[in-house]
Amino acid sequence: MSSKKPNITEVVLRDGQQSLIATRMKTEDMLPVLSKLDKVGYSSLEVWGGATYDCCLRFLNENPWDRLKIFKKKFKKTQLQMLLRGKNLVGYKEYDNSVIELFIKNAAKEGINIFRIFDALNDINNIKSSIEFVNNEKENSQGTICYTTSPVHNQKYWIKLAKDIEDIGAKSLAIKDMAGLLRPNVGYELIKKLKKNLKIPIHLHTHSTTGLADATNLKAYEAGVDNIDTSISSFSNLYAHTATESFISMIYKDEENPYDMNLLTNIAEHFQSIRPKYVQYEGSMRGVDINMLLYQVPGGMLSILEKQLVDLNKQHRLKDLIDEIPRIREDVGFVPLVTPSSQIVGAQALMNVLDGERYKTLNKEFIDLVNGKYGKIPGKLNSKLLKKIDKNVPDNESETMTISEYRKDFSSFCKSNNIKDFSKKDTDLLNYILFNKESKDFYLSTNKNTYNDIVGLQEGFGLYIE
Repeated sequence: MSSKKPNITEVVLRDGQQSLIATRMKTEDMLPVLSKLDKVGYSSLEVWGGATYDCCLRFLNENPWDRLKIFKKKFKKTQLQMLLRGKNLVGYKEYDNSVIELFIKNAAKEGINIFRIFDALNDINNIKSSIEFVNNEKENSQGTICYTTSPVHNQKYWIKLAKDIEDIGAKSLAIKDMAGLLRPNVGYELIKKLKKNLKIPIHLHTHSTTGLADATNLKAYEAGVDNIDTSISSFSNLYAHTATESFISMIYKDEENPYDMNLLTNIAEHFQSIRPKYVQYEGSMRGVDINMLLYQVPGGMLSILEKQLVDLNKQHRLKDLIDEIPRIREDVGFVPLVTPSSQIVGAQALMNVLDGERYKTLNKEFIDLVNGKYGKIPGKLNSKLLKKIDKNVPDNESETMTISEYRKDFSSFCKSNNIKDFSKKDTDLLNYILFNKESKDFYLSTNKNTYNDIVGLQEGFGLYIE
């Protein structure tokens, strides 16, 4: 086994809390422990992403850019990392290159050093521009492969995709196993092959949902992976990740451990103390979720659909829904289930089950997915489905707007509501572009600028699959 110090990315401020409490952690509950997190010696801290950005505006009445500024001020030693959805940025639709460039430029300026850039369909064309813009800012462009299993996703597929990502200029590579499907020995062999074929560092991100994460992370370390993502113990396991302290303990004997375990314990105690405040957002999972291995249905995605069935008094159809999701996934060429494809497939599965007929009702996003609007489909499309899609092509296609058009629109909104013209500041403009309705509510609110003015959680159901 290698004896090098493992590079660890701590994810509690983003994916740890996203996976366990639906991204509802307030900035004020992070503040007391930030300086301690900075002292640990992590290679990076994951602090930002689509769901955190969304929830700040939608539920917490916080400006996500204000949160990032706080992080930049508090973290003196540790690099900051974010998750970026390629052309979708932190939103759910494709944006013009001018918007992508403006977002990345401001995110880098406000403190993001590592941009983990992914596309739900692993379409390299959807991450290329983001990688170029991050490189222009002299930051770490981390190209990502969204790991899944299917007849078309094999080791040859992953090696080619990884090499293509390196060739378009990515400075590092992430294996993003959002559903916890990467088995320990498969991961070992894959990382060994990647290390032989790539010159850039390789990072591994996996989830504990299926019970494989601890073993997979250890085997990845043995295979020479450059970086492992973990979450502090009080926000680990279940839908989340291997506990930071556990992973460190796998690698070192007590007398050889370079990490301060007392410091980590202190950090864990802080997060444990605030967790009861968010108990209403805890998922129902209490152990390993075998449905993930059998059906590839992410736990958070299943929770959303289960709640929708309960609201409709159709909870007895849950098994039908679980069975339908992998059938739809096969029909649409074995797409990975990650934002936004997970939501699109899940919504279509719900329609199929409620209608009692497959594809009787087709939503626009599903039609767009099949027609390649979200990117290149990895496998073969079902021919019968294609015939139905041809008859249901939506007419009015919305065009992407440029920065100047968005700025003019935002300025008009501010003037018509007799508020300060926020369109002049790029970060406020980006809020308006990415989450239009939520931003309108946010800027019309009297509690709009600081984390100290948070008014409490609003009602809403917000599990996000990333």
